[in-house]
Amino acid sequence: MTAPLRALFGPARPPHMTGGTRVAARPGDSRRASGARRRIPVVMWAAAVWLVFVGLHRALSGRVWWWQVPELVPPLAFAAVPIVLLVAAVAARRARGTAAAVALVSLMLGGGASGLNLASLWHRAVPAPPDAIRVFSWNTWYWDQRAEGGEPMPPPTGTPPRDVAEFYRYLRAQDADVLLLQEYVYFGAGSRPIRVNDLDRLRREFPGYHIATASELVTLSRFPIVLERGLDLRPWADDGRDTPVPPGSDWPGFYTVKTLRTDLRVGSRTFSFYNAHINSPVGPSSIGLDPRRLGRTQHEAREANLRALAADIRANPLPAVLAGDFNASPAMGILRLLPGRMADAAPALGSLYPATWDDRWPWWRIDWAFTTPEITVHEYRLVRSKGQSDHSGQQLVISLSR
Repeated sequence: MTAPLRALFGPARPPHMTGGTRVAARPGDSRRASGARRRIPVVMWAAAVWLVFVGLHRALSGRVWWWQVPELVPPLAFAAVPIVLLVAAVAARRARGTAAAVALVSLMLGGGASGLNLASLWHRAVPAPPDAIRVFSWNTWYWDQRAEGGEPMPPPTGTPPRDVAEFYRYLRAQDADVLLLQEYVYFGAGSRPIRVNDLDRLRREFPGYHIATASELVTLSRFPIVLERGLDLRPWADDGRDTPVPPGSDWPGFYTVKTLRTDLRVGSRTFSFYNAHINSPVGPSSIGLDPRRLGRTQHEAREANLRALAADIRANPLPAVLAGDFNASPAMGILRLLPGRMADAAPALGSLYPATWDDRWPWWRIDWAFTTPEITVHEYRLVRSKGQSDHSGQQLVISLSR
């Protein structure tokens, strides 16, 4: 130390001297101090790991089949986890600013996958005109299979047998002009799909309605049906090599048609209604969300069905409604295959976090409703199934805005 500095700070003391008192230096003190300076807080590690996960999810979800397991995370986690990390970062002693910034970036990057319906906070409903159309979309949970039907699968544990009369009372109680119903099917041994023919009962229960069916989809309408067709995925499968039809199947249409289009004549105008049930990411032979049954074939069938749907909508100049069970949560990037012409009807919902499955304790929104810009959604609400299905129903009131 030079003389001027010595004059300012006084004589230098050995590191083991404090206040004139000799303190014995312990071996390893300097190493522990250096390690403490280098140690990264747990909250910083957690924030960094979550940000990496969110970044990978944005890049891979819906694009590669092997990312399907992470896609099963409840969407709310994409908002809840970074918020918890932000709170933890504020309470941290060190690196709080960096950890908070990383958590905030992950919230901004992944918040859109959270399923939060922020638009509901400022949406103002437009009163419905007298000629508005009431639409009801619902996954029926294998129709009335739990009560009757050939070779029924056993019902889920704790599920009582279905009262068929109550099933039809529930449908009629929706008082809908158009019903878009999925899982018009029974399942037999080995998850073999069995055709349902309940048309006579439907005509009795819904007199005057027009009926269209394709695959496991049925549409009922108070308005005349001027066109009906199922959308086949095979032209949109990758070179046709991944068409998910099991060898020897006696009902290939069940596997290749997952959307029914019906054009309805409403007064002097024609509307298109798309009734969709996009393949589950989980193979049909599994029960529940079993990650072991997540495979490439299911993923590619989902892609092909959405491409077939999107192509038909893009080529269709009519005002259109698309609703059904998409087996895709807001966290699943495969929904980006839907054409931009279709707008989510969720702003008209009163729920900040809409969820449709499982109906008893819903955490996922996998049932969706979309409309083209020419259509105004006056009301949109989720209807609990009262034990009739594991899906909530979707009820909309719509009209032509121009």
